[in-house]
Amino acid sequence: MKPESNHSVSVLFGHWKQEHSSLQQELDAFRDWTSGVAEQPSPEFIESANRLRQIRDRLVDHFVREDQIGRQLRSHYPKGSLEVEASYRQACQDHEELLSELDDLAERLDQVEPPFGTWADAVHEVSLFIDRLEEHEECEAEHIQWLAPREDTTV
Repeated sequence: MKPESNHSVSVLFGHWKQEHSSLQQELDAFRDWTSGVAEQPSPEFIESANRLRQIRDRLVDHFVREDQIGRQLRSHYPKGSLEVEASYRQACQDHEELLSELDDLAERLDQVEPPFGTWADAVHEVSLFIDRLEEHEECEAEHIQWLAPREDTTV
């Protein structure tokens, strides 16, 4: 790799690491909030939808940064590198699916008559989504760590 391009990748990795940490803190805070309100007799459907939309906004920014990293990494590896291409395509597909799933979940929570059997069912479904998102982030961190320039492998 060229030194100047290595520097730009290093800067992107630095931003990504900060965003990854911040996103995880936000997910942890949301999970803590849902645990705290899970047993309340008065469901917090609308508040849950609003909080999920805030997380979505952060995810969009985070996914844009990951896309930038992916495109830059692709330019550093030989054309046709199957591992890099597969990792990039999978990340793009996962991002679309996660955002779509999040939109659907927030929309259902925001309905006048949310389509969940109980408030606990809604909390459980939100928790399952967060688990899936965290799995995606862990997998992506492993891929990025594997592909990163040597000095950027601490995630």
